[in-house]
Amino acid sequence: MVAETQNGRETDGALGEWLADELLRRILSGEVPVGSWIRHAAVAEEFGVSRTPVREALRVLHAQGVVTITPNRGARVNGHSGRDIRELGAVRGELEGLAAELAAGLIDDDQLRRLNSAWDRYDRAVDAHQAADPEADPAGVTEAARLWAEANEDFHGVILEAAASHQLSLTIAEISRRLPRNSAFAAYAGNSRLLRQNSAEHRQIAEAINAGDAARARRAMTRHVRSSAEALARWVENQGQSRDR
Repeated sequence: MVAETQNGRETDGALGEWLADELLRRILSGEVPVGSWIRHAAVAEEFGVSRTPVREALRVLHAQGVVTITPNRGARVNGHSGRDIRELGAVRGELEGLAAELAAGLIDDDQLRRLNSAWDRYDRAVDAHQAADPEADPAGVTEAARLWAEANEDFHGVILEAAASHQLSLTIAEISRRLPRNSAFAAYAGNSRLLRQNSAEHRQIAEAINAGDAARARRAMTRHVRSSAEALARWVENQGQSRDR
């Protein structure tokens, strides 16, 4: 896996951005707890890279307010606050809403087929995740989560592709580096109601785009992204309260 992550990355800067994304995902999911220390040497050893891209990754996270760098010690995790997540969700919701609006009028037959396929796979991944027993079948839970993330990425990705706006794609990519699209799964994993709500939101978006209803597609996507951000914000806040007890 380490070798694969380095293929095609010709600069330490590009690898540093990838590491920043991965570390942020771990922080948001709780794998790397708020208040813990990220050590340059440990990250470099885990990913099989030099310390240069690790330093670059931590500088990116420091600029975003996610970590605080202390010379000779590493970086202490601050994490995104609930307010940060809600603000980022509001911005991304408007941007992805615009993408859905544009896609509803521009999507071609192949893109529509891929959108509906991703929507169907998403629903099946939700079913599989709810059916899997975390104690008896942890591998099944992990696989269902992987399929969920893959289908979710494909669903949003084909909408952005169909929107055919280079500048919109660049702007959403920048926001997604600060709030990865699949980070909300940490909030959904143990909550069947939220999973089903999220699935229903995808259905509403897909139906609006299939119908060519641009205004409805925009509203549905904006609500969906903000709803996901709210679920993650509450989960992060609850995690912080649990640690304080």
